Amino acid sequence: MPRISKHAIIEPSAELADDVRIGPFSYVGPDVRIGSGCRIDNNVTIVGRTTLGDRTRVFPLAVIGAAAPHEETPGECVLGEANAIREHVTIYSGIDSPTQIGNHNLIMIASQIGSGAIVGDHGIFDNYVQIGPHAYVEDYVRMSGFATVGPGAKVGAYSFVAGYARVDDDAPPYAMIQGFPVRVRGINTRNLQACGFGKDDIHALKLAFRELFNGRGQEVNRGALERLGDGKGVNAHVRRLVEAVRAALDTAGGSGDA
Repeated sequence: MPRISKHAIIEPSAELADDVRIGPFSYVGPDVRIGSGCRIDNNVTIVGRTTLGDRTRVFPLAVIGAAAPHEETPGECVLGEANAIREHVTIYSGIDSPTQIGNHNLIMIASQIGSGAIVGDHGIFDNYVQIGPHAYVEDYVRMSGFATVGPGAKVGAYSFVAGYARVDDDAPPYAMIQGFPVRVRGINTRNLQACGFGKDDIHALKLAFRELFNGRGQEVNRGALERLGDGKGVNAHVRRLVEAVRAALDTAGGSGDA
């Protein structure tokens, strides 16, 4: 049987695994499903068509599945397994498409995830991070405090977004991103090493970043992009980088150096 505080309110049609724990003054809405091993602390609100994957921990005063601003009713929100949702976090539900959070993410104090946003796996999001509606943050991303991803923008895998940076256009994978307007400062070497990337892969990415961004970190060198994209035997991670940069240029209307 779930262990539920007598001071919590659980709607009868909510679906709870047998070992769920829910603290006092929390509210779980009628369309919520909570998986095995989840712990919901005190003063948490979970509403909408929200699913929490197994072994997820929700800390006090977090709100999951809330209706997006200017929406009358909550939509859908799907969280994977083993996420940690810290105090005062707000995750808005999606109307046209669900808000999706992957597995093994740490979302820290007072961060906000917008309606219809997608967050991958193994991300770490520091205090007061904001991810806008329909933004897409890929796997193994690290974001420092007060960093922002604008509506519909994409942050590539294994990247690091520095504190107070604002990403309004698609940012490449593997990158260190800083400032407003943002600049690509190089590759996220420490995170790549921690994720098991070898020396050869890291070296190839360093050379590619140096060619693509000319050391300035803003405009893309089109000539280098074509050379790297058309070369035979290109490193697989460099190929992924090139594809991401090309897609970002297409989305932004093709800006970049000749």
